[in-house]
Amino acid sequence: MRVLCDNGMEGGHGYTPSQVGEMTLDQILMLMTDRKFLLNRKNTVDPMQATSMADEDGVIKGRAADGTPIKGRIAGKSKARMLMEKQAAKQTKPRGRRERRNRKVGV
Repeated sequence: MRVLCDNGMEGGHGYTPSQVGEMTLDQILMLMTDRKFLLNRKNTVDPMQATSMADEDGVIKGRAADGTPIKGRIAGKSKARMLMEKQAAKQTKPRGRRERRNRKVGV
């Protein structure tokens, strides 16, 4: 924690001990984490790996930055993908011939 209180010119962050005491553990860990790990945005979760994190109902639980719980459901396909596939199926469906009505003219 000394790194957080050290002078900025010496490689520290310049916080007072009381400011460090008021920080949450997440804030302290974020300040202590090396910048190259925070900027590495190539680490993504493969959708198949995400399914292993879900419970038997397909729900993944997490927390937002402010601490509120978040629940997400894995259904295999997004709603947008399902709607796109449904629209594509409608468009590729072969059109049948319409029946002609027999109209009586002049009756």
